[in-house]
Amino acid sequence: MKTRDLDQVDFELKERAIDEAPVGITISDPDQPDNSLVYVNESFERLTGYAAEDVLGKNCRFLQGDETDPAAVSELKDGIESAEAVTVELLNYREDGDPFWNEVTVAPLRDETGDVTNYVGFQVDITQRKEAQLALAAERERLDRLVDRINGLLADVTELLMHGVDREETEQAIVERIAATESYAATWIGEPDLAANTLETSTHAHFDDSFEDLSIDLDGDSPIARAFSQESVVLGSLEDQSGLRLERDAGRFAAIPLVYGDATYGVLVVVGTDTDALDERELVVLESVGRTIATAINAAQSRRGLTADDLIELEFTITDESFFPVALADTWNAPLELRGSAKGGDGHLHLFVDTSEDVAASTDESPPTTEHLESVTRIGGGETPLIELELAPGSVIDHLAERGAEVQTLTAESGVAELEITVPAETGGRVILELLEDRYDGLELVAYRERTHRPTTRAAFESTLEDRLTDRQATALYSAFYSGYYDDPRTTTGDELAASMGVSRPTFHQHLRAAERKLLTAVLG
Repeated sequence: MKTRDLDQVDFELKERAIDEAPVGITISDPDQPDNSLVYVNESFERLTGYAAEDVLGKNCRFLQGDETDPAAVSELKDGIESAEAVTVELLNYREDGDPFWNEVTVAPLRDETGDVTNYVGFQVDITQRKEAQLALAAERERLDRLVDRINGLLADVTELLMHGVDREETEQAIVERIAATESYAATWIGEPDLAANTLETSTHAHFDDSFEDLSIDLDGDSPIARAFSQESVVLGSLEDQSGLRLERDAGRFAAIPLVYGDATYGVLVVVGTDTDALDERELVVLESVGRTIATAINAAQSRRGLTADDLIELEFTITDESFFPVALADTWNAPLELRGSAKGGDGHLHLFVDTSEDVAASTDESPPTTEHLESVTRIGGGETPLIELELAPGSVIDHLAERGAEVQTLTAESGVAELEITVPAETGGRVILELLEDRYDGLELVAYRERTHRPTTRAAFESTLEDRLTDRQATALYSAFYSGYYDDPRTTTGDELAASMGVSRPTFHQHLRAAERKLLTAVLG
């Protein structure tokens, strides 16, 4: 084949490739007025909706519109004027007015002398990719605003709770602060009236002047009632909950239970400004706000400070014989050590202590006369038999607990008791010291330490477990463990333990199995 024929084949092949390319291709002539188009391929026509005969002789700027970024247009213009290849992303408009994102690349074509003869343009529809990028950027911006808003809300609510003195005033300040947050229209807090089985209005913010104190029937199926009974966040609309009226239009609301441990102190209702408010991330944070409020309520009711993780450790020695461990150790002429405790349904505190085998005979005698000690019972046998001490309500242990103090260790031997206590820093060590000084002579503070974080202590775990156990289950479990029931070989029997509890053997095993299930759930659940 002749060279001329080969050149003709190459030209026809290139022309066909350009015509049928899957991307829009344009060629403009800088020698024509306004660098107008002299060629567009079929893909350009499909992409833009413009027919070739309608655009040839025009500058490609006819694709631009009101929302086209001037900065991107300027960048494209600078590249053309400097005769350099340039790529930009433009919001262009099709012939029917529909917008689309266009990735435009323009490059100069030069002759043998290096002079620019034409500009070739490649245009690719990147609408799907660009919209995904813009949506992601918008979501990130929205998330940033949400995080800023939420962080501010959490910080402000925590600040109000930490410095609040009166619960009513503190709750009012909290609902005002939440209602003032962007995207929230109003707030309400309801407290349970257990006698009437209702939730009654405690405080509210931004409801209209005709708002009447809302009373929620807890036997009903309203979103607020479900939030209280289910102890979980429930979403609802204003139409679903009669009595919620606002000064302006609003969307749905979230009912957040105020839960701390096993106690539900009420429900916080937050109304969004529109149906897009209160997404899953906000609900997680509002649930945290609810827990924070409930924790503060619990702290106030139990006289525990809000900085309960900041602890004071106190160690005392007590020689006063009116302190029951001292009296018992002297009576038995043997050491004793606290191993656990359980609160009975009658309010009596049951302490489990171990001591020496020689105490066996002493426990059959009348217990020493000392504060609130009502009975002393030996449980099981072995070298270190378990002794159950029953204390009536109002004992020193109860008074310590009321002040947020936890007994970590308690031992007594040869007329001296050693007592280790942890107490929230907010309560202060002085309160505990004065309590014990008023009760006992021969009291000495031997150690005082401050600790920033509360470790997971045995006493803390036992306290959590005891909250789950009934008094019979707790007694059965502690008695079985400390009396050697789980030893191999056993040093006590189910019959002996049942007799010590005053129940039948099957009943004892029923309580013990229930306690074992709850113990395993607490450890493994």
